[in-house]
Amino acid sequence: MSISNFLFGENIPLLRLEKFSQEYILNVENTFLMGKENPAISLKTSSDIIIEQEKRGHDINTTIKLQEITGDTEDHVMKPFLLQSIALADISRTIQLKRDTSGKILSVENKADLWKNWEEWKESKLTNTFPEEKDQNKLITNYEKGLKNFDVELKKNLQYILLLPEVYNLIFPPNEYYSFLFSPSAIHSRLIDGVEYNYQLKLVKLEEENNNLFVEFHSVLNNQDELMKDHIKKLYEKEKYFSIDQFEFSIKIKYNFEKSTAKILNAELHFVEKMHEHLAYRIDMELSSKPAEV
Repeated sequence: MSISNFLFGENIPLLRLEKFSQEYILNVENTFLMGKENPAISLKTSSDIIIEQEKRGHDINTTIKLQEITGDTEDHVMKPFLLQSIALADISRTIQLKRDTSGKILSVENKADLWKNWEEWKESKLTNTFPEEKDQNKLITNYEKGLKNFDVELKKNLQYILLLPEVYNLIFPPNEYYSFLFSPSAIHSRLIDGVEYNYQLKLVKLEEENNNLFVEFHSVLNNQDELMKDHIKKLYEKEKYFSIDQFEFSIKIKYNFEKSTAKILNAELHFVEKMHEHLAYRIDMELSSKPAEV
């Protein structure tokens, strides 16, 4: 029996929301497999970030600050793309959010600042970062469309799903039938045109040790039958050497929380979309808290 369950009963949240400010290192690796004859392409970034969080009334105020971002790839074709991505990440270094007490995002609080940062960057750095006019026009269209729908798009971004978990009303499972799910989310396929995966993250593991809470979540596809019928089966019918059994979509997240503050101590996320062993896309993230300076 859990210590929390024994002392406080079944319906007391396992995480206590207290004010904190924590520095982290976030390492992200994107890996593309695009055919047996082609080597894997890997893009890596490393970001120094600060997460500040405080509960105020019935809301949680969370601020994410980007201190520095660097990147690396051995693929010469993808190098310019990586450098441009790093430049775009630098446009707005601070995001302020309002969340409910479960952790769900309610709103982005500094939208005006995000637009101001974009207009300043567009005026001073756009032409140097994207020399071609057609690339400039494409970026302006896509970036401004993203800003207009920023609240929605943020909830689909795997990096922010990792950093902003919906776990604060998590209780110790009272029985084997207990189910805990994140809000429904969606992500566009990187391998199949027109496909969107609708999923939720489901609790699959929970352990307590002193002031630490270890939890693990796996994705559950909500539109699997529809995808199989309308898209995926049709693709494999055209394949001679591959079968539908090789298809995979999965997101797995592990957290280690400090129970007394609900602060993430470390976490990892693994995303896989795979058609077969030679056609796949993976994202691996590792979040590590920096020790406090003495």
